[in-house]
Amino acid sequence: MARNVYDAPVKKGRGLAMLGVVGVAAVVLIGGVLAALGQQRMAAAERWTPQGPECPVWEGPLPVSTSRPDLQSFDYAGATLGRWFGHANCVELYKTALPGGGVYQACHFTGPDFVRVKVGDQETTYRPGVGKPTIITIRDGVATCATDPRAVAPAKP
Repeated sequence: MARNVYDAPVKKGRGLAMLGVVGVAAVVLIGGVLAALGQQRMAAAERWTPQGPECPVWEGPLPVSTSRPDLQSFDYAGATLGRWFGHANCVELYKTALPGGGVYQACHFTGPDFVRVKVGDQETTYRPGVGKPTIITIRDGVATCATDPRAVAPAKP
């Protein structure tokens, strides 16, 4: 009777070793991708970290202005932000290098004089001053304001 090629002896363990090699390669590849992604996320967060002192909080009503009766306001990520002068540029940043760490928001203002931030029921007005670039950061529903000497917004992530 002729011998069938499918009846040939199989070297056991070869397939298992190959599976192990492929598994290790996949783990190394995925780890490298996550490390590179984490570096990009942390670099973006660093670029959007203010480099100046905190903004003073303004108590009371805004000064009367005939040219600007109220602040220019816009909604972003559940918050309402307003300013008197300049441009605004907002981004969403990651809290941690690894996926699943959550996000927070940051907005760069080129020279607002006044900035009002309303998050939920909390409303705060800051007075960085005319021509002083400012970054508002909103983390876990809490807004902070700090001046930033860069007149142009940092690069978007």
